[in-house]
Amino acid sequence: MSGNISKRRRNVLACDVCRGRRTKCDGRRPKCAFCEKHNTDCVYRELPPPSSRIESEIVKIRERLDNIDCLLSARQHASANAPGLSTSETSRIEFQREEEMCETQEAIPDFPYMTIKTPSMMNIIGLDSDLGAWITGVERAAFPTLPRSGGSRVVVFQHENVMSSLAAFSEKIHVWYPILEPSFSDGFARSTADLHFNSSNSCLSLLVVAIGSLAKHHSITTALNERPDAPYIEAALAFLPTVMIESSVRALQCLILFSVYYLCLLKPYQAHDYILTASLKAQNLLRSGSLEPQQLEFARRSFWSILLIETELAVQLDLVDSGIWKHENDISLPSGDETWNYGLSSPSNGYANSPKSAVSSESISDEVLSYLLAEIAMRRMLQRCTVSISNTINGKLVYAPIIAAELELQLEQWYEYLPAPLRWNRFNAIDNSSTSTCKFLRTQYYAYKTSIFWPAVYQAIESGVSDDDLLEYCQKFFTSYTYFTESAVSVLPHCMPNAWTLHTSIFIMTMAALKAVNTPCLFSHVSPEVLESIDIAADAFGDVKLFSPSLAAMQEFLHQAVARGRRY
Repeated sequence: MSGNISKRRRNVLACDVCRGRRTKCDGRRPKCAFCEKHNTDCVYRELPPPSSRIESEIVKIRERLDNIDCLLSARQHASANAPGLSTSETSRIEFQREEEMCETQEAIPDFPYMTIKTPSMMNIIGLDSDLGAWITGVERAAFPTLPRSGGSRVVVFQHENVMSSLAAFSEKIHVWYPILEPSFSDGFARSTADLHFNSSNSCLSLLVVAIGSLAKHHSITTALNERPDAPYIEAALAFLPTVMIESSVRALQCLILFSVYYLCLLKPYQAHDYILTASLKAQNLLRSGSLEPQQLEFARRSFWSILLIETELAVQLDLVDSGIWKHENDISLPSGDETWNYGLSSPSNGYANSPKSAVSSESISDEVLSYLLAEIAMRRMLQRCTVSISNTINGKLVYAPIIAAELELQLEQWYEYLPAPLRWNRFNAIDNSSTSTCKFLRTQYYAYKTSIFWPAVYQAIESGVSDDDLLEYCQKFFTSYTYFTESAVSVLPHCMPNAWTLHTSIFIMTMAALKAVNTPCLFSHVSPEVLESIDIAADAFGDVKLFSPSLAAMQEFLHQAVARGRRY
């Protein structure tokens, strides 16, 4: 307990800059080490006056009330199974178990979390409890065939095509995973001049062009129909043996981009295979301690990008865990002030010359790295306790408003730390002029909120009763779902690497909303906006079903549920 108190005290003593960056602050006065190094204003907040004794006791009571029921039932179970333990030892173990239960969602396996891999959730929405396993099996069997490249093994780099592909990769892919160093464009020209040299540099350049050639299309279905990536990915795969045996940051970047490439193809299982390999290579590289400072910075960015990709896929699919989360506290957050950004060369520049490279402007670098830090912070929140439930004395799961309030507060604090370019108006409709990264963070924000209030809806579904207090939280669920759908559909065309996971989230949350809409005690409180959002979600899949068997199945299930369950 004392450890938690001291940890909270350290958080309070952090300066505003370190708070905003979500990094440790050494607490030095008048300036901490980071602020002194970067010549920024170092402001420490004044500690609030200590709470009165009565206020402190009230807080403690509230914190413990939700635990009492679970502890009582746990004590009975522990006493029966461990008669040799003293009362104090039993209480200590029970308290530890209760704390561990709040660390991760999987602590309460019977709860229907809004994921396709959760059997109880599938039962709630009227689908086969093994649907998650079936989806995983379908994706495992859907081995992607290489597109035809015309039979030629010689890769021809057409200047205009390569330039537009580099620009598209920079604008639409690298903003999500900024793993390339500022000098990448210069190395790109050298590595593509002679692809006969078997190197990870050549492989990386080919991957960038392959992914960029897909990303430059306005829709994912057009890109997957035309497959402009064919000659580049075929050549890149020829370098895969070199990448696998090479222990370098460049080889690590290649594995990440192989994963991103398959994400763009709507192939999550294959993407996971590559990101799993990348995770192990990253862990070994960072553990070696042999990297130069600049290499170390981009190895760290690669580590965090891997964590984001692996975690995003693991939310819905029951796949092997690389153990990357065990190292999150050991790896520093990205801290460099430069990242690669490609600007089109002037027409007078020939392809023989190096493309105009990029040391990106400070504003672009700041925004890209700010997004990465915000996304890491969001993932850390999602990895912890995200569901507002507690156990009654008879083992029944019920909605816990106090936990929900704490989770909401945590989410609002995350939002308040976002820089201006990544913020949105939480009380208005989505601004179409916002950046894609802003829209994606908005989508995750409302997905998180929807998850917070889902237990209230679940309780109403199970009990068939919704009193005024519970109804308030159910209405918050519907409002959050409406905002989520609006955001997710808006960002879909601009977030190719996350297309599969976005579609899957739209599917599962809409199925949950449909179940809530058709629950008698909630139906009369459903607004027209919720019904409109369900229709929008049902139409969001478009033609992606042609390229993903799992998304095709989800689309069919969703359309059937809408047609069968409409009561409006």
